[in-house]
Amino acid sequence: MITLTLVRGLPGSGKTTLAGSICSDMVAADDYFLDDAGEYIFDPKQLPKAHAWCLDIASKLIKGHVSAVVHNTFTQRWEMEPYIRLAEETKARLVVVSVFDGGLTNEELSDRNGHGVPVDAIARMRDRFEHDWKNGNPLPPWERSNDES
Repeated sequence: MITLTLVRGLPGSGKTTLAGSICSDMVAADDYFLDDAGEYIFDPKQLPKAHAWCLDIASKLIKGHVSAVVHNTFTQRWEMEPYIRLAEETKARLVVVSVFDGGLTNEELSDRNGHGVPVDAIARMRDRFEHDWKNGNPLPPWERSNDES
């Protein structure tokens, strides 16, 4: 059976390491920001494109009958929703693995992550991380009604 595995957690928590131990066909939105020499050049304005690109790669793998691992932060359900729908549409088995913080402090995560994510950004991600993602809102915040939290 084809499997789509989502590895979610804070920056520096070990998502990439775990993803690589699960499957060689892995992708992350961060991969979009690697240049031809493998240097990471982040541009926050390109995040929507990076996430669309990541979903497209995962979709091509799954639709090509290849199991894949996507390792993004996925702090909230709505961020995983396109992948959940992809698994449903293709009848792929969906596995979600949460590494959260790997037992590390925000400072340790900041030191460990390979993309220079600052401590304050990690703290914000930690605060919004939905441990119970299955009961999280599948709609992006901008599509929710004003009375929803």
